[in-house]
Amino acid sequence: WHSDGPHMNAGGDPRFVAPVHAVNVFVPLVNLTAANGPTEYVPGSHLDFDAKVPSKTPSLKAGSALIFDYRLKHRGLGNSGTEERPLLYITYAKPFWLDVYNFDRKRYKNLPAVAKQASRAERTEKRQRTIFGGLP
Repeated sequence: WHSDGPHMNAGGDPRFVAPVHAVNVFVPLVNLTAANGPTEYVPGSHLDFDAKVPSKTPSLKAGSALIFDYRLKHRGLGNSGTEERPLLYITYAKPFWLDVYNFDRKRYKNLPAVAKQASRAERTEKRQRTIFGGLP
């Protein structure tokens, strides 16, 4: 189990719970079933990480979206199927907040350079070659 970031509190006061500062948007690119490893969530754990409530494991259709508080306790379950389980995971946050727990420069310092974007003319030429089989 994990949350994507810690609970913020005022000067260490455990009774204080900050309002939501970031949400995750979870979009499966294939249907999620018990067989291919859906994500399990603990309702209320965004307020109390140790909440003692039954977890939920929604089955989601491809392209649907599940939005949840960044602090919510969750985990991906095992994929016992033979197909991959791709998903899109987006985090939206208030302007004052930066996700340094999951996206810091140390963690991603070895990423390759971004490929040069082709110009409009280059993209048009490539598309025409594809459509017309290289005919002038």
